Amino acid sequence: MLDKRPTARSLVAPLLVAVMVLTGSCTQGSPDTAERPGSPAGSLWSDETVPAVSGDPAARPIEVGTEFTTTSDGVVTAARFYQGPEDTGAVTATLWSSDGTALGTVPITTGPSGWRNVPFDEPIPIQAHGSYVISYRASNGHYPTDPNTFDLGATVKSGWLTARDGRFTYGEGIPDQSGNGAAYFVDVVFEPTGPSLRSVDGGEEYYDTFENSLPTSPDYFPLAVWFARVTSPEEAAVDRTIGLNTYVELTEDSDVRVIRDSGMFALPSRPDPLASGQLTTDEADMWAGAGDAPWTGRMPDDRPICVPEQAKCGYTVMYAFRSKVPSGVMTFTNYGKGVTFWEPRDAAERFVNDFQDVVSADNYWFTDDTICQADQGGVLTKDGQADLSPAECHLAANYGVTTRYVRSLVQPRAAMPVWNFVEVGHPFEEDTGGTITGPQIRAAVWSSIINGARGIVYFSHNFGGSCLSYNIFRDRCGDGIRDDVRAVNDQINRLAPVLNAPFVDGFARSDGPVDLAAKYHEGSLYVLAGSTRNEGGDATIALACGNADQVEVLDEGRSLPVTGNTFRDTFDDGNAVHLYRIDRTADCDLQ
Repeated sequence: MLDKRPTARSLVAPLLVAVMVLTGSCTQGSPDTAERPGSPAGSLWSDETVPAVSGDPAARPIEVGTEFTTTSDGVVTAARFYQGPEDTGAVTATLWSSDGTALGTVPITTGPSGWRNVPFDEPIPIQAHGSYVISYRASNGHYPTDPNTFDLGATVKSGWLTARDGRFTYGEGIPDQSGNGAAYFVDVVFEPTGPSLRSVDGGEEYYDTFENSLPTSPDYFPLAVWFARVTSPEEAAVDRTIGLNTYVELTEDSDVRVIRDSGMFALPSRPDPLASGQLTTDEADMWAGAGDAPWTGRMPDDRPICVPEQAKCGYTVMYAFRSKVPSGVMTFTNYGKGVTFWEPRDAAERFVNDFQDVVSADNYWFTDDTICQADQGGVLTKDGQADLSPAECHLAANYGVTTRYVRSLVQPRAAMPVWNFVEVGHPFEEDTGGTITGPQIRAAVWSSIINGARGIVYFSHNFGGSCLSYNIFRDRCGDGIRDDVRAVNDQINRLAPVLNAPFVDGFARSDGPVDLAAKYHEGSLYVLAGSTRNEGGDATIALACGNADQVEVLDEGRSLPVTGNTFRDTFDDGNAVHLYRIDRTADCDLQ
């Protein structure tokens, strides 16, 4: 576990008037999600919404917009924005993809104050779970705003749409600067195209493209342990009883043949003809930084690393380790806080895309004290504006946040599998950090999977706390969590054919504090749901199709009634996870 000072970030917001009174029906975003009741179909804000500030005093030309996502494929038919009485210089509206490509632009003619719809010449297709920006050019400034709609990580959610941040630029191109919590009331008119199948990242046959690699059979979902010692069939058998099936990194005296003969799979950091792939190295983004400087060949505990000493040579390190992997062998790399928090997006994308075939990250949200800082976990959840409170930070849903962010870095989109790390003990030295509990482990694992992780790696070392251990799965230090890990692994192994099956975008959405993913397998639809806040809450889940009259709650011995294609369930706390099976979905036409 390493530490490193973050790369400086510069977020400069446009001038905001310090007016805190909200008028009309505009509701300030909560730390989680602000639901906008009464929004026009396929839009984020209602016609009754009136911005807190009707016109910023600055007359400087500016492009203002909203970053948003959708959980259904569909088309954007129009741009929509609130025009204040002084905002008379709106000239064009543009829909952008996350890479800055203008997907469509339409001129804005003179019109009255209030909400205005500006239709695009043709509907513009967008994909579920992609990130987009809708914006308009205010040539005379005086744009309306609310200074804190997105404050501290709040979002605005309506139907299939979620707005995540206000964006602006004084230059040309996509608005790429954060509004630091401000909303500029730029919206879309969105029409979902209905449920659609989406393959798992990399595709179901991804591992078959490499020599002697991991299985692509539907019943294999990687459940790995980090840096274990395996020298005998008995040691492998202990791990199998917990539901593990894979090893990522091994001690030097480990025997890969023992692992293979036990029906398990290994990704060590050395070449081995019996291995299923090879680890390059761990966390080079943290200990070498994002740069192409020469590398001394030294590792983190032996300085200097780069030449000159203060330079950054992480890309050089990764090129060197990748070159040691034989041709045709699948490569695996784990990154840390550099990729997820500290490096700008383009630098993080280079790490993720240039050096390996499977990638993961290790953010230990439940046990890392420093991760709650604004320049760490706050970067992903509060846009770096503020520290996280313990309730916001030590939260299972944040493992999904890490997974989702790393997946967003993969180019082309969904081109390779992303795995995620979950700690199972007390990973930090001495008495720092915390010790994760069994329910927290289960929730963190499922949050990762719901958000697209194609494998889980357990960090099983106790470097601190009251019981030191190199592998708590095999000794008394793991007595408090072993049964919980076995139970969640058993559940995942039984559901592996479902987890390896296609996602169904545009099938299920919720108005409550949950993350959702839908899957289609052998004629049934499955909805995987995990709580997104520690206080829990009720959620109404709406289904886009089917004629089910009930859903089965898997492994809980209960079912729930479906009325009007919706059902309701309770999520007791931040560790609540419910898995639903839904039949009678023939009219969803997913064949």
